[in-house]
Amino acid sequence: MDFLIAVGSKICEYTVGPVAGQLGYIYHYKRNVDNVKSQIQRLKGEKARMQHSIEEAGRNGEEIERAVEEWMNGVTGTIEEANDEFFKDEDYAMPLCSSKLFPNLVSRRRLSKRANSLAKTAGDEMERAKTLMQKVSYRVPPQSAAIEMTKGSYMIFQSRTSIFNTIMEALRNPDVKMIGVYGMGGVGKTMLAKEVARKAVDDDKLFKKAVIVTVSQTPALHKIQKEIADQLGLNFGNNGDDENVRAKRLRLQLGREEKMLLVIDDVWEKLELYEVGIAFGNDKNDCKILLTSRSRDVVRDMDANPYFALKDLCFDEAKDLFDKIVGDQSIKNPEIQALAIEIVKECASLPIAIETVASALKKKDYPVWSNALRELRRSAPTNIKGMKKKVYSSIKLSYDFLESDEAKSLLLICSLRPEDALIETEFLLMYVMGLLELFQSITNLEEARMTVLTLVDTLKASSLLLNVGSRKDITIMHDVVRDVVILIGSEEHNMFCLRNVVELEDNKKLKVATAISLSNFEDDAYQLPKSLECPQLMSFHIRNPSFWRNRNIQIPNHFFEVMKELKVLHLTSVCLEPLPSSFEFLENLHTLVLNWCEIEDVALIGELRNLKILDLADSRIVNLLGQIGQLTRLQLLELSYCSKLEVIECNVISNLVRLEELYMLESFTRWDFEGGHSGRRNASLTELKNLSRLTTLHLHIPDVNVMPKDLFSVNLKRYDI
Repeated sequence: MDFLIAVGSKICEYTVGPVAGQLGYIYHYKRNVDNVKSQIQRLKGEKARMQHSIEEAGRNGEEIERAVEEWMNGVTGTIEEANDEFFKDEDYAMPLCSSKLFPNLVSRRRLSKRANSLAKTAGDEMERAKTLMQKVSYRVPPQSAAIEMTKGSYMIFQSRTSIFNTIMEALRNPDVKMIGVYGMGGVGKTMLAKEVARKAVDDDKLFKKAVIVTVSQTPALHKIQKEIADQLGLNFGNNGDDENVRAKRLRLQLGREEKMLLVIDDVWEKLELYEVGIAFGNDKNDCKILLTSRSRDVVRDMDANPYFALKDLCFDEAKDLFDKIVGDQSIKNPEIQALAIEIVKECASLPIAIETVASALKKKDYPVWSNALRELRRSAPTNIKGMKKKVYSSIKLSYDFLESDEAKSLLLICSLRPEDALIETEFLLMYVMGLLELFQSITNLEEARMTVLTLVDTLKASSLLLNVGSRKDITIMHDVVRDVVILIGSEEHNMFCLRNVVELEDNKKLKVATAISLSNFEDDAYQLPKSLECPQLMSFHIRNPSFWRNRNIQIPNHFFEVMKELKVLHLTSVCLEPLPSSFEFLENLHTLVLNWCEIEDVALIGELRNLKILDLADSRIVNLLGQIGQLTRLQLLELSYCSKLEVIECNVISNLVRLEELYMLESFTRWDFEGGHSGRRNASLTELKNLSRLTTLHLHIPDVNVMPKDLFSVNLKRYDI
């Protein structure tokens, strides 16, 4: 009997259980189908959220993790299987069998089983999504500027082929560590170096990557270090203020790099590479340096070997370059062709001059060409930093050909920036809003921003400004063009870019000055004069490039007393403790920019009732006092990165009724809760409701409880919260 029971049990185990399971699929058919529908809908939601994160990462220039891409592909397949196969099969399972009396049980069992499997797959994918969402993307070093800027645009010149090929051979030589190229400004050193880097990386595969850094006439160590670090994907973190720490981090990173070409562009004097952080550690990592300079002595003193002199183009090459820019016009019209030959001669075969004049003459008629040649021949020769005398007149011609006085004014403003500095749209916006008499028909910031972008595009089309990759919000000015524009500004508009504080002692120049830019303090011992007599001055920019080394640049108390016409005041990295009492004389000031400044008490700024722009970004301000609320004409307030800002007094923000843009990223966070207590010390977010013209808002809200309902107006177009 026991034997029969055992046999029966085994039979049940292998038959009843599986049969019950299969019958369960039929019995629970509707439940399984409803469940898979629900799971697939939830999975679609997870996929949409993941897609949003992927798109945001793309806007930030980040790469997507491979696991995320694989998840997206897998989920897409699961959803398509459910849509294209499963739900079609559901319709198939519903008809009756051939006898017309019973459902198609075989199809129902198969569909129910598949539904169960798909639901489990969807659930597993959603669980996996929780982990993947924690890190969707990662930051990668930007593509080399050499590859980005020269690919497909570099024009080969026969006279330079020999130098180019010799440089490429030197890069293949394991004994060569540093190569130098020198020549006058605008001759094409930078473009040559970038094309060498592009070919060495893209075509010949000599290096895995190329890093390009621009040094300029007044090198800023922190800027050089940051440029290299950014391209290597290196983040200095909390040690970003210490040059020695940055240098050490760079040396460690470069020591780990393999097969890298470092292009050091526009070196004016010997650069101590080790102090910057440039050292490759050993000879086995196949890393090399290519440097460019205007001076033969610089490349020689830096032990570049070999080094080469880059000369002017020969006439035929210069003419080919000119014809390429102006198009077929100079070839098809015999009269213009004759003028083109003479114009190219007057441009002295300097590429930057040829490009500038050709851009100005493109699509112009014969009279314009004839007048251009006459202007080039008539201009008085001017010697600018060793350039050939006729270069000034050729670039001056492009300036004169600008049809818009506003474009000319904007170009002059661009020249006030330090050499090789990026020129941000926001920088130009500050000046345009401050000098509205030069820019007509502007009533608000959005109109001003569109005007700036349009004028920058016009100047780029004339080769007076240059693109920076694909960026639309920044541009740059070639240093030769900048030299010429500075001269134009000083001779025609009394706009002066001063080399040092000593030049502020030229009283004759100061009395007629309309704009002054001082961005180089060569000697720590120099101090600003007690006062300046500048009755016609409209814009004044002081920048201390050595702030971390020299914090003693202080504005004297009576400094601004004879600057009553001042419209734009831009101070960077200076000490304003306390604010000079002569601030009260700046009653016509429209734009006040105090970046990276030592400043605590800003009460006096509240007396500048005509202010439209107030930028205190990166400054050490602690309290935004009630007096700031008196600036009822203010249209832009920039308080980003003011890490010490702890108090914004009540009703300051709500009183700024004309405010259009407010920036407070990584700054003030101590918002008070409206109605929380009667003795409220800080501003509340409710005050923003009073700003009916606000179109742009960037701020940080650490506690959602302080955020009132209906905070944002219908006019808000851009926000980062």
